[in-house]
This record gives sequence, C-alpha cells and structure tokens, in this order.
Amino acid sequence: MRKRREALELARRIFTLRKTPGIELSQKFAIKPNLTATKNSGLHYAIVTDPYVVEGFIDALKQQGVPPRNIYVREGLMIEQPGTGYIELAERSGAHYGDQDSRASTEKGCPDGVVFRRTKFLGPFAYPGCPLINVAKLKTHSMGLTLCVKNLQGTNIQPYIQFCGGLQEAIAADFQPDAELHVDDLHAKHRQAGIPRWDTERAGWMEMWVQRTIDAYSLIRPSVLLNVIEGVYAQNGDGFDGGPGRDGAPEIFLTNLLIFGKDAFRVDIIGHWLAGHEPGNFGLFHIGRERCVSTALNPRNIPVYQWGNRGPKLTPLEHFVRTPLQTLYLPKEGEPRFHLCDEPFAYPTEPVLPCLSGGERPGLRVIGEANPATDTSSLVVEYSVPAEGPALLEVRDAFGDRVSVLAEGWTRRGVHAAEWDSAQAPSGAYFCRLIAHGVEQAASITLAT
Repeated sequence: MRKRREALELARRIFTLRKTPGIELSQKFAIKPNLTATKNSGLHYAIVTDPYVVEGFIDALKQQGVPPRNIYVREGLMIEQPGTGYIELAERSGAHYGDQDSRASTEKGCPDGVVFRRTKFLGPFAYPGCPLINVAKLKTHSMGLTLCVKNLQGTNIQPYIQFCGGLQEAIAADFQPDAELHVDDLHAKHRQAGIPRWDTERAGWMEMWVQRTIDAYSLIRPSVLLNVIEGVYAQNGDGFDGGPGRDGAPEIFLTNLLIFGKDAFRVDIIGHWLAGHEPGNFGLFHIGRERCVSTALNPRNIPVYQWGNRGPKLTPLEHFVRTPLQTLYLPKEGEPRFHLCDEPFAYPTEPVLPCLSGGERPGLRVIGEANPATDTSSLVVEYSVPAEGPALLEVRDAFGDRVSVLAEGWTRRGVHAAEWDSAQAPSGAYFCRLIAHGVEQAASITLAT
C-alpha cells in the first residue's frame, strides 16, 4: 500500500537513532488518530485518520527498535470500530488497539483552568515519559476544522471527553465552581474585543468548547512528540456523513498532504489556511494566544518547509495549493450552512521570526550524526541566508575534493535545510561548505565506522 510506504519513509526521516540524549526505545509510545464515530460508514468517507498512514508511523518505530508491545493506538471515545481498518492494522503490526492493556485513566489537576479543576486522560496518553504522536484528519467540523488541537480532545475519557455540551452533573466536582459564569464573562469580553463571528448565535457555545479544549491541551501538551494532519484525502461537511455535496453528503478531495510539526496550534493554523480559510477568523487561535498556549496567529509568519527528496525546503505559503473545504463553523446571518471563513483579517504586527529573516549573515550548522554502517546515514545541514541570492552548499572530503552538492542556485531569505545521504561515503573526516553573499562558512563532519 503506497500510503503506508510514504508514511514510513517520512517517519524514518523524523525518527532516527542518535547517540545524543533522546527517547529510550523501551518507552511506551502512544498514537492518537482521529477515530470518531463513523455511523457505520467505515472508510466510505474520509472521516477517520487513514490506518495505512498510522501503520507507516508504527513501521518506522518498529524499524528503530521499538517493540510493538510498547505501541498503543488509542481513542478516548471509541474502543474498537469494525470497518475502519484499525482492527486489521493491530493484527498486522502487533500494536495495541482494541485490548484493555494500559487503559486505566490518568488524573491531572488543572488549578488554573477556566472550566476544568481536573480531568482524566486515557492511559498511556498521559503516562510520564510516554511520547504521544497526534495524527489528526484533514476535515471540517462544527468547530471549523477538526485538526490537531481538536484531535487531542479524544485523549480524555468519558465523560470528560464531552467538551461540546454543558457541564455534566456526574463530574461537577471536577469543574471550577464559577466555570459557567466565567465562560459567559469571557464570551462577552471576546465579543467586545471583536473576535470574528463571536456575535453569532452559537458563539457562547463555542467559547465553552474553546476554553475546555485549552484547559485539557495545557495538560497534555508536554506529552506530545509530534502533531500530524493526515490529508491524503480531505473531507468537507459536518465531520461525519453530512455535507454540501450531492444528496447532502460530504465532498472528498485527494490532496496528498501530510502536515506536521511540534506545535499543534501552528500546524492547525497552516491546515486552516490550506483548506481555504483565513485563520484569524477562528476564536480558538485568538484565545490560544491569550491563554499563552500559542504564540502564533498569522500563517504568513509561520515558517513552512516542503519536504522533498533532498530534505525540508523553506517555501512561501502562497506556493502551496489550497483545497477549499466548507465548514459549519458559526454561520453569519444569511450565510450558507456550509461555507468558507475566508474573509480578510487584519493581523497585528508581529516581529519577523529568525527562520524567515535569515539573520544578519549566512550561517551553517550540521544537525545529528551519521554512521555509514547503519541505516541512520543521513545528516541534516541547516543553512541560512540573510537575503535572496545565489548560494552553494556542498560536502568535501579531507583532501578538498567535492563529494556532494546539497543545494545550489537562487535561494530565498531565511533558514533552510538539506540532507546528505552518506550511505555510500567511507568513514572519515569531511566538511560542509556554504558560499553565499560573498561569505564562506564551513562545518566539520565525521563519519564513524
């Protein structure tokens, strides 16, 4: 299956063996796909995270030495769903899915929460030292797009996982005593401040969802190793089997996207933009900044790298193809039920990030290590240029002979990265050289035996 192979190839380049401190292979690893209710539609729609993409990530962990018994594919709402492909995934991979191993919940206190005083996560999502790989689905939903931040809602157990309604009486002691009044006050404040669509009918309901989401996110965020949006196929509509398509069905688009990063809010902002929306129109991103779980808002100030055969390349946002996905999110009066939130938004002025500015002069550093005797034989070279112009990045051996050209030609301002596949290079001393804007930089490389 090509989706599995491509996910494996990407994950192998993300998860690499290093001698430097990292994650022990003996640790448990948790994977959180979007496994929401499919209403028996299975894979007829692009509702759940593609199991073959998840299996590619599992394959990569196993290839690096993680035992399959230490890999847990979990969802706080659904235990086992026939027809989605995950039962078969577990049988092929040996990873935990429908069993009861490590399903005991983990309680976490949230003393500074707006809504939660404490909540409970499904083990091993919140186990100490257990890395969480969050693999969301590129699809629309009542909350806008149900991407990485929304997908982490499913790390909670019942009934804590129900962020969308009121405050459940069964767990009243786990909510802040003034939660409802506090949320009402915040909604009025944010409406006065001009958060887009906060004057619509269901904005108060959305305020409650956002605040509960950020409460839980602030607790689970330290466990998250990687945030991924799986968009091999993308879907518009209500997140399930309703949408703007023929006979009221959702529309499905082949986008072949995998969007990933460390910061869930930044990944989601880019995901919203690629889905045809202006992220500044969504309250989650504004309130995330207000509550200090995010520093991002304007997608044009987020460095985006396109990962090709030679590694990640800093790429202007406008160079990516957008696929408009209509959503139910807070419709304005007279607006269609399914719509785009693409109206222009005036973003506040933000400083240019170093990744986009490139610094004051060209820079160069080698990240990681390589061992030609193993499969971990690719090195990442990070280089920066302060302005657009020609640049040359090459590798030479100890005699000064050129071994490889990693990048050459007109280069945009900012921080870039390139990979050197050293599998065919003998052990010994090498150096990487960058020539740009009249400046030459060099960094040494040693290939161990």
